[in-house]
Amino acid sequence: MADAAGPPVPEAARPAGPRTAGSRTAGSRTAGPRTAGPRTAGERTTAADADAGAREVHEADRAAGAEGAIGTDRAEGAQGTHGTDGTHGTHGTDGHDPNEGNDGNDGNDGPAAHDGGDAPGRAPADPGSMFRNAYALMLSTGVSAALGLGFWVVAARYYTEEAVGQGSAAIAAMKLLASITATTMIGAVVRYVPRAGRGTARLVRRVYGASSLVVCAASLVFLATLGLWGDSYAPLGGLVPGLVFTASCVAWAVLTLQEGVLTGLRRSFWVPIGNAVFSVGKLVLLAVFAAALPVLGVFVSWAAAIALSVVPLGWLVFRRLIPRQAAAEGGRAPLRYADIGRFMAGDSVGSLFSLAMINLLPVMVAVRFDAAHNAFFYAAYTVGGTMEFMAINMASSLTAHASYEPSALAAGVRGALRRMTVLLVPAVLVIVAFTPLVLTPFGGAYASHGTTVLRLLALATLPRVVVELYIGVLRVQGRTGMLALVQGAMCLLTLGGAALLMGPTGISGAGTAVLGSMTLVAACAAPGLRRALRT
Repeated sequence: MADAAGPPVPEAARPAGPRTAGSRTAGSRTAGPRTAGPRTAGERTTAADADAGAREVHEADRAAGAEGAIGTDRAEGAQGTHGTDGTHGTHGTDGHDPNEGNDGNDGNDGPAAHDGGDAPGRAPADPGSMFRNAYALMLSTGVSAALGLGFWVVAARYYTEEAVGQGSAAIAAMKLLASITATTMIGAVVRYVPRAGRGTARLVRRVYGASSLVVCAASLVFLATLGLWGDSYAPLGGLVPGLVFTASCVAWAVLTLQEGVLTGLRRSFWVPIGNAVFSVGKLVLLAVFAAALPVLGVFVSWAAAIALSVVPLGWLVFRRLIPRQAAAEGGRAPLRYADIGRFMAGDSVGSLFSLAMINLLPVMVAVRFDAAHNAFFYAAYTVGGTMEFMAINMASSLTAHASYEPSALAAGVRGALRRMTVLLVPAVLVIVAFTPLVLTPFGGAYASHGTTVLRLLALATLPRVVVELYIGVLRVQGRTGMLALVQGAMCLLTLGGAALLMGPTGISGAGTAVLGSMTLVAACAAPGLRRALRT
């Protein structure tokens, strides 16, 4: 699962703690008492004056890497005696000083505080970190794909087609339910974690807690209505299978959000490591459970392996990476949860559409066809989804990088398009040319029934690049209304097209619907992406 060294930790220039305007130091100079009346140049002190002398103090403090006593000490993160947590940062008229740039007025912070612009005490983003993080996420996708391929090959060899179909249906349902929160929250996680500063741990804990409650409730509703979902889900009936399923849904949501946290922290190189541990673990458990759990072994091995990644990486995130960011980024103005809530209100609508499109499509196949045909489709969908997530990973890295430093957006989009062309086009051509060979390890029946759908899904990843990068741009810009419109169009076209085409063309109809919808939405998104390149 989830590179470059982060921004340097600011020097401890002076002890933190409450200070008053009369006792503050600026370098080695102290503020002496003042008397009313005219002052000479020699009498001017470095204390905070209500007139032009205050400006000199602010400038002297900026040179020392810290703000004045009024507001937040960005080097140490200590609060001044006036203002709170840097959100007010005003005394007299300082909050309106055009030279301050990052002192807001009653919480209306400037762009440096909330839009990721450069701020005192913070190093600019490394221009290459976006692509290193994107490559780490792609490596994670590749590791998951390679080991995932081995997982389904072993499953096809040691389990019946019905057991593989039922196991893949349970896994698809688990992902669907977990994504109710994982998909709707991950956009906000990737956008706001880079700028959370000292509030990062609190933000992540709240996200994890809210996700777990919602996913647990959704899982219970699903299990209560299990009879409505078809025979493929019958093995989940009963208390123990139900408890295992619910726990796996909650854990999968945390696992997905954890990857978003690592991306936001710009430490994505941990993502492929965690995914490798998870993928190897589920492969080993699959073989172990083949005899003991001939029906549920496919699903249980997947679910049990989640803990192998979530637990150690969760420790790393909370004990090492978040404290490191808090120390380096403590000078940022604290996040306002009202802003996050407004962003999520729009972003979550679009994310729900994306959730339905990605996870509901295999569920539709499972409901419409028998377990064997569901297995054929799911194998092709797994391979095709690997290339699709290359585009999604690049867009996630773009969002995190440009949220940290918005001025890098245009350059990031240009670089992402170039790199995706170099990486993805050859991969798609190879898949399309050698599809039967790619599916042969699953068995002859998989190659016979899944070749067409895999070719269609592979071709659909090319227009998906344009769509996903445009979605990344919209997240950085905070245009959640347009984001919801784009993702809603993708979802309705894909699922609606699949519902119409699966009848006459079988499981290949789902692939045709994906390719057609992605091509149409990409054509509509291209002008917006072109405008972002000019900014």
